[in-house]
Amino acid sequence: MMFIRWACLLPVLLFSGIVHAVQLPTTYTLSAEDLIRVRASTNENRSTVVEWNGQVLSYKPGDVPTVLFHVQGMNIARAKKLADGGYDLLTREVQLYLNATTNEVLHVWHNPYSGQDVPAATAYQARYQPGGTYTFQLSIPLAYPNPLNPTGDPSSPLYPYSGPTQAKYSAIESFTFTFSGAEFISGVNSIPSTQVYWTRTSPLLPFMATPATNVSLLFVASGSKVEGGWQKLSSAAVRDIIATNLTAYKDAPTERVTLGGGVSSWSYFAQPAVFQAYLNGSTFPLPDLV
Repeated sequence: MMFIRWACLLPVLLFSGIVHAVQLPTTYTLSAEDLIRVRASTNENRSTVVEWNGQVLSYKPGDVPTVLFHVQGMNIARAKKLADGGYDLLTREVQLYLNATTNEVLHVWHNPYSGQDVPAATAYQARYQPGGTYTFQLSIPLAYPNPLNPTGDPSSPLYPYSGPTQAKYSAIESFTFTFSGAEFISGVNSIPSTQVYWTRTSPLLPFMATPATNVSLLFVASGSKVEGGWQKLSSAAVRDIIATNLTAYKDAPTERVTLGGGVSSWSYFAQPAVFQAYLNGSTFPLPDLV
């Protein structure tokens, strides 16, 4: 059976896993190559850009959910075929947090739970029937040692930022892809009409500095492939960040830089240079450290 090794799908949280072939109604079974055509491109010389926008809500049992901020982001990916028939998906990704009222990029966020103003530490990472529309959905339950404080040590300088679960990070991430049946059966190496819908539940983000709470976050966003590369992104804010601070994000990686599943918001925050910049009150996103 064919499968894909994913280094990343969409944003903020990178993961590694295996996605097996997906059975479509009546006619098609999606192979690893088909899934790559939907998500990226089978042409190793091509970078594929996906963009999204949405909002992040906080929710607490018994309280009304609140919109904390909006998000805009992009992912640029390259798929490389492996000897066993799978694919390595190499990506770079950035997601900006925006003021929920003005839609301006947040550099400082007021934490309603602690009453403190904290730097908004933007995370970025390296790492059917003809004529109809098909859909497939992936849900990924996540649970692994918290990169900020895997032992739950209260004396760790990262303890106040590691969340209520301390030694364990857990979340659920779900992706729904829709695409044209006509494009799918045409055999093109990248299906341009791909739309993606993303939801994620997780603890509060590290930069929020709220260690003891039962508040959770819900990310809800939608997006699509972008023809023409990063310069055709609809978000001027994301384009400007790539042009100035994150120039490496103009293209997808050509090789895996590190072993494992890549970088997440948590492991990024734990990098000494990033954590020190946060403590210094630096403006995020920082220049690319990769």
